[in-house]
Amino acid sequence: MPAALNSYSALAAASLLATLALASPTPVERDAITKVAIRQATSSTAISNSNQLAAAIGSFSADFQSLSAAVTVGEAIFTQIIPAPGPTGMAQAQAELQEITSANPGDIFKSGYEILLNGLAGGDYAQIANAYLLESNTMNVNTRQPATPIYPKASPNDAPYSLTEQQLRQVIYIPPGFTYGRIPPVLFLPGTAAVAGQNFGPNYGKLFAQNKIADPVYVNLPGENLADIQVAAEYVAYAVNYISGISGGKNVSTISWSAGSLDGQWALKYWPSTRNKTSNKIGISPDYHGTIEAQLLCPGVVTPGCTPAIAQQNYNSTFIRTLRNNGGDSAYVPTTNVYSIFDEIVEPQQDPNASGALNDARKVGVSNVEVQAVCTALLPGGEFYNSHEGVLYNALGYALAVDAIQHGGPGQLSRVNATYQCAQFATPGLSLADIFATEALIPIAAFDILAFEPKVASEPPIMPYAQGDTPK
Repeated sequence: MPAALNSYSALAAASLLATLALASPTPVERDAITKVAIRQATSSTAISNSNQLAAAIGSFSADFQSLSAAVTVGEAIFTQIIPAPGPTGMAQAQAELQEITSANPGDIFKSGYEILLNGLAGGDYAQIANAYLLESNTMNVNTRQPATPIYPKASPNDAPYSLTEQQLRQVIYIPPGFTYGRIPPVLFLPGTAAVAGQNFGPNYGKLFAQNKIADPVYVNLPGENLADIQVAAEYVAYAVNYISGISGGKNVSTISWSAGSLDGQWALKYWPSTRNKTSNKIGISPDYHGTIEAQLLCPGVVTPGCTPAIAQQNYNSTFIRTLRNNGGDSAYVPTTNVYSIFDEIVEPQQDPNASGALNDARKVGVSNVEVQAVCTALLPGGEFYNSHEGVLYNALGYALAVDAIQHGGPGQLSRVNATYQCAQFATPGLSLADIFATEALIPIAAFDILAFEPKVASEPPIMPYAQGDTPK
């Protein structure tokens, strides 16, 4: 979730372009998108230096040397994909584009705008479009039944579900090549204001599938994971049991970004059946202690930026205190957490008080890795590019995730070539187009937050099954 929304209308305009460009296209729309893609001609080459990476998240293209060029691309999308707005609407859109493109080149939302117009093109365009249009599906039909029933409870000790089994199952997107246990399955859990396909398709999902590291499964939470995290955890708990149940009883791993790690930790705490079916829990930029930045969006009154999940992520919220109480601040399964001091969303995120760290009271094995503690802030693997979303393409983080999956977790620095990984500007195998798509998570999240209803003034009440853990 963004640290601040200084201009709601500007962010909405920028993010709307992404939403339009990524909607399921008709043949006419597809032609329009293709024209824009060809015009932009984004490179799909590997990232080998800081200038290339800066192009992905900073002032990127000659197209943005003037407002007219930016508006030309914006108008191409507006006029060829949806009916053109009236003169007043277009004038307003142009004014908002001017505001974005005249911002500081390092501003995250200007970067996001450039990503939206430049990123989804080039050699990886089809793969990225697949991540957004197919792997992000929230209405799936999964007819295969688990070997043993897992609903209404897989274990007598599990918390009750408030959702039907159909609701729980339909958010699980299983790619056509899924091997049902021949390759270790991994569940991708999205962050706040994201769905799993767009979150992981252009990074971990692509690499795992290509390299046969693990079998990706995307858990696409309704409402872009902006609703009650307690309900999101129900989807996660069910998905763990379901995928294991249709994969010959093989254990699964979970990889989560941001608040997806809270979804997973809540599921492990209150659905104990998931623990002996989970080999690894891997958190990228997690916020197990919430973030002080959430106060900006949820100050205690209804605001355009306050959704239930964001209110729950206030540092030391009732939800966070309930989760962490009675052992929830420690891992339940082998866990690998990777985070950065340059996280613009989660604070604090610096050792020894990083929100992304977990304790290991159960002695299951935990690796808490601040990338700058390994790479320093001077090497590519630790530079400021490694932001909240940037850790998704951090080479050291990816190497630790692979190590955890291949060795049963947690990821160990002693087993990876940290010197090599820290020298990488991005995980080998990812292209500029992949980085664009990953960076686009932030401006798209801004739009999703503004669009989500209903807005709230405070967090949802704690579910009855967890109220015994709420500190008095």
